[in-house]
Amino acid sequence: MIAIHLDQVSVTYIAQPVFQQLSWEIHDNRVVGLVGPNGAGKSTLLRLVQGQLSSDTGYVNRQPGVSVGYLPQEPNLDAAKTVWAEALTASAELTAVNHALNRVETQLGDPAVYNNEEKLNRVLAEQERLLAQYAELGGAAYEGRVRSTLIQLGFETELERNLPITALSGGQKKLVGLAKLLITQPKILLLDEPDNHLDLRGKELLEGLIRSYDGGVVIISHDRYLLDLVVDEIAELALGRLTIFKGDYSEYAFEKQAGLLRQQQMFKAQNKEITRLEQAAKRLLIWGRTYDN
Repeated sequence: MIAIHLDQVSVTYIAQPVFQQLSWEIHDNRVVGLVGPNGAGKSTLLRLVQGQLSSDTGYVNRQPGVSVGYLPQEPNLDAAKTVWAEALTASAELTAVNHALNRVETQLGDPAVYNNEEKLNRVLAEQERLLAQYAELGGAAYEGRVRSTLIQLGFETELERNLPITALSGGQKKLVGLAKLLITQPKILLLDEPDNHLDLRGKELLEGLIRSYDGGVVIISHDRYLLDLVVDEIAELALGRLTIFKGDYSEYAFEKQAGLLRQQQMFKAQNKEITRLEQAAKRLLIWGRTYDN
């Protein structure tokens, strides 16, 4: 199913067009490798799809209920937190409910509340409402989901999960950012060079997660091997245009090379035809002069 449709979108940066009149259909069951030269606007395109940017022209149409998760090149993590505490913030809704419940518990310990029946009933009603919301959001199973996701991404022990964010390598920070997305299971994952700074084990984990993900994935990567393993198609952004190639990166590279060879052959054929026509014109000119004489 088409989850997101970009219709004739254009984006300009410092008076220079990044891309113009670009259209794209993102499906909820395909893995797409977004490739192109540096500076072509790949990250800008992902941010437009995610909703961080608005287009100068055209529309980004998202199907109702389609959620989008975006992993930038540098994940935005709270340096004051541990891996576990940061991962728990993945669900903004549950985080807000937990904060509200903590405030209610503080109020229930206030003599001005528990000694006043009216205030106490009001706070208890608020607690009941928040607990119902917590249950509706799956709060009871949430910590288990966070733990299993972190284990899946290599944070297997409690000691590793309690590491401060400041102690992590660049690759580990990427994995924590990815974990936060996987915990919420958005319908479309947008991954901007997620394999940067990852060691071999990290890349293997990333590969497995992308291949098994229940949704659509768009990944920017310079790793041809990774793209060969996970993608269903390649979207090439170059010179402001987006071109779709079915198949993995190797098939894309072959088709690109074949296309260049066809262009060269056409160019040679055109030059050959031009030469033939020029020679024919010269013969006609010589014949004409001879005839005139």
